[in-house]
Amino acid sequence: DLAYYTEEMAQKWIRSQKIENSFESALNKQEFVVYYQPKIDIVTEKIIGAEALVRWKTEQGTMISPGEFIPVYEKDGLIVRLDEYVFRHVCSLQRSRMEQGKKILPISVNLSRTSTLHREIAERYFQIVKENGIPCSSVPIELTESAATYNDRIRATTEQLAKAGFSLHMDDFGAGYSSLGLLMEFDIDVVKLDRRFFLNVEQPKTRDVVAS
Repeated sequence: DLAYYTEEMAQKWIRSQKIENSFESALNKQEFVVYYQPKIDIVTEKIIGAEALVRWKTEQGTMISPGEFIPVYEKDGLIVRLDEYVFRHVCSLQRSRMEQGKKILPISVNLSRTSTLHREIAERYFQIVKENGIPCSSVPIELTESAATYNDRIRATTEQLAKAGFSLHMDDFGAGYSSLGLLMEFDIDVVKLDRRFFLNVEQPKTRDVVAS
């Protein structure tokens, strides 16, 4: 068998290297912007929370897709620092709202598989919450189904997070090799079905699955 190194592969590698090398500068300049996607109660149609989503807006105003930079940072481990960057932003926002006497709605934060593998991540996040003087319930932690595999290290981390008082959400459930047994292995409080379930929700079979 033969394998060819193409120009397209070369350009992709160069792009990845640029993204990796720009991380420190982007972080220091706060080019990573946190957006808040509302969570709506479908019965009352009121906002009951939000999810923090990170986007990269360069000094020149160019938006770099998370689908481009997230995989690079997951591969080289920098995603751990980006996860914490977003988490600190959300905690700061919640503290500000609390100091202003505003109602605090839970804002969930995504935790990558790489971050969950770090032994001290639960304690570190708990300390950040403590420093801001906010309840853990105000910053739920979201894990993707692919991240929460049957891994002893991840299971230990989720147990520590739950014990500390964090609410754990399972994101994108049903997108991969789903197992209801997975929900029994972890201290999951909320299950978020993958969007593909709702693309054909008018179909009887799909409606039955979603309703269940």
